[in-house]
Amino acid sequence: MATWARWGTVSVAVEKQARPRSERRFGTDRRWVFSLVFILVVELLFFNFAVSSFWGGGWGSSVSMLGDGENFLFTSMIALGVMFVIFAGDIDLSVGAMSGFAGVMMAEFHLGGMNIWVAVVLAVAIAALIGLIQGLIITYFKLESLLVTLAGWFILQSAALAWEGAVPPYGFPKHFDSLLGTGTVAGTVPNQLVIFAILALLATLIVHRTRFGRQLVLVGHNRDAAGYAGVRVSVTRIRAFVLSATFAGIAGMCIAATYSTADDNLGPTLLLPAITAVVLGGVDIFGGAGLVPGVIVASFILGWLTPGLLQDGVSDTWASIAIGVLLLGSLTVKGITDRRQGVSMLDRLRARSATATPGAPPPAPDAT
Repeated sequence: MATWARWGTVSVAVEKQARPRSERRFGTDRRWVFSLVFILVVELLFFNFAVSSFWGGGWGSSVSMLGDGENFLFTSMIALGVMFVIFAGDIDLSVGAMSGFAGVMMAEFHLGGMNIWVAVVLAVAIAALIGLIQGLIITYFKLESLLVTLAGWFILQSAALAWEGAVPPYGFPKHFDSLLGTGTVAGTVPNQLVIFAILALLATLIVHRTRFGRQLVLVGHNRDAAGYAGVRVSVTRIRAFVLSATFAGIAGMCIAATYSTADDNLGPTLLLPAITAVVLGGVDIFGGAGLVPGVIVASFILGWLTPGLLQDGVSDTWASIAIGVLLLGSLTVKGITDRRQGVSMLDRLRARSATATPGAPPPAPDAT
């Protein structure tokens, strides 16, 4: 009884200390988003003066930098999905292969005689189901999400390759290619930008305006504390994997519509850029911190950086180096900021691998 009383007193003291730290972290996250907005503005202004075709032709023009949105917005959709999993302190390495598999699945359903839109809905639903299965395996068997989703990556990639055969399926209806791919609204705004805006708004509301979003961040910050607070930790993590797979499935539809073909190789290459956008956006790779608007802005920074540099005459190698330097610099700045707040990367690693100590209360029942 005395032990539990002592732990109760300690928990109250820790909560009082953690509250101002949480407020400081939220302020830091907002400043990070403002910094990203500033970087994006500088980037746009630079390419406006350095690349003559930057504004030429508008959104719908393939020679315009704005038209390049069709080449990276589906990566941004994948980033929004994997963001949920990272918020929860997990990782999903299968999202790239998931998008490719979903595209192949939709194409084969349609070529088999199914209505294209029924095939789209069914493919996205099955992708969500696969995310559910991965989440159940991770939480029920208490396995590392990195290993389970890596296995999922190999399975989905191989399944898509076997299903599509020697020739990737192609030849979709023009209205499908236009609505989810290369079409525009009033000849100006790409349809994909509208889809991304809807998904971005939905993601922002889920994370920052719902009970599930608060639970998601709490689970990523401290699973034991979330369990003691009554959060169903396993259910929350599973839902994150379902959302990640669903967003990847939607991105797969947009990829297939953009290229008018479903190729198993189109999705997996988008994994690292998507995770890079999440990390650059300020979401803590260990979970429990960050803001969705940061991920949105970061996806545009990365999306326009490579094509902008290429059109400015920079080689592909140096463009890739620029992205790496930008990511490394952002991680360094965030690491310094966290240390000033009294939270180091070593502390986060210890928290993730912490074991029970003598005299401590037992782990929360659902803290898996």
